[in-house]
Amino acid sequence: MPLTQRARGAKLWRVILSVILIWGTLVILLAWTERSRPESPIRSVGDAAWYSLVTLTTVGYGDEYPVSVAGKAIGAVFLLGSLGVLGVLVYKVSEHITEIRERRRMGYNGTSFSRHVLILGWDDFARAVAHQLLSADLRIAIVTDVKDDVDLIYEQLPKDRVFVLFADLRDPLVLERAGIREAGMVFPNLKTDTDKLVAILNIKREFPHTQFVVALDNEDLRGTFRTAGVTFVLSRSEIAAKMVASYIFEPDVAEYETDLLASAKERDEYDIQQFLVTSDNPFLGRTYGEAFTELKRMHNIVLIGIAKANNGEHRLIKLPSDDVPIDEGDYILMIVNGETEQAISRMFGAAEGVL
Repeated sequence: MPLTQRARGAKLWRVILSVILIWGTLVILLAWTERSRPESPIRSVGDAAWYSLVTLTTVGYGDEYPVSVAGKAIGAVFLLGSLGVLGVLVYKVSEHITEIRERRRMGYNGTSFSRHVLILGWDDFARAVAHQLLSADLRIAIVTDVKDDVDLIYEQLPKDRVFVLFADLRDPLVLERAGIREAGMVFPNLKTDTDKLVAILNIKREFPHTQFVVALDNEDLRGTFRTAGVTFVLSRSEIAAKMVASYIFEPDVAEYETDLLASAKERDEYDIQQFLVTSDNPFLGRTYGEAFTELKRMHNIVLIGIAKANNGEHRLIKLPSDDVPIDEGDYILMIVNGETEQAISRMFGAAEGVL
C-alpha cells in the first residue's frame, strides 16, 4: 500500500477515535448533570446516549431531553453536531456518486467489448482511423493519457460503440480494462516510432497473442517491427506519396482507389473487402476460378485475391490462377457495393474483415 494511502488511513482512524472520545465524554457529563434533577427524564448514561443519538441524527423523538443549564448546554452541542453529521452524510453520498460517475467516465470500470479495435493514443490521425472503423460497424476502445481527450472523444464518437480509458500508456497491465485480451487488433498510435516499438514489446511480454497494425513514420523500420511480432506494418509517408503521385498522373484511378478504401454503405458505393472462409462457406473445397465465376454471375462481385493464413501470417495472392483451392481459414478479397455486402455476409456466414 502506498505511503499516502497508509497516512490517510491512519488520519481517518485518529479522527474517528477522537469523535468517539468526545461523544462519550459529553454523554457521561450529560448523565451526571441530569441525574441530580428529579424532573429530568435522563436518569442514566444509556438515556443520555439515546438522547445524543436521536439528536445527532435529527430524529428528535422528544422522549429524552435535558432540563439543567449544563445539560442544555451539552444538548446544544449535540444539536450543532447534528448539522455536521447531516452535512457529512450528504457530502459523502454526493462524493460517492461523483466518484462512481468519474470512474465510469474515465473507463476505470472496464469494458465488455470483444473482437474490437484497441487504439493507443489519440490525435487527429487516430480520429480519422476511428471514423473509418465505425463506418465499418466495428467497436473501438481508445486509451489516452490526456484527460481532456475523454470528453472530446465522447462528443465526437458514438458512446454505444466507443469505450475510452484514461491511463498511463506505458503500463501494459492497465490495458486489461480496455479488453486487450478480447481485442481483435491493437493500433499503437504513439508520438514516435520508438514509443510504438517499446509499447509493442511491453504488451507482447504481458499479452503474447496480441495482433498489431502499425503506421510508421520511418519506413526503414519496417523489418524491425516485423521482427518484434507486428502483424501488419505500413508507412504513412509511403501511402501518402503513392496517393499523391497517383493523383498527379492517374487522377481517375486515384479517385477510384480512394473510394475503395472507404466502407461501402450505399448501393452505388464500392469497397474492397475480405471475408473469412469458414466451414459453412459454400465455396470451401472449390477453386478460386469457380468462386470468381459464380459470384460475378450471382451478385456482380469481382474477386481480386485470396489470403492464405498460416500460423498467424497472411500470404496475399493477388489475382491468383483459377485452380488455387479455397481452404478453411483463407480470406477471399473482393470488390463489393453497399447492397451486395450484406448478401455476401449471409452467404459466407461471416462478417467483413478479420475481427
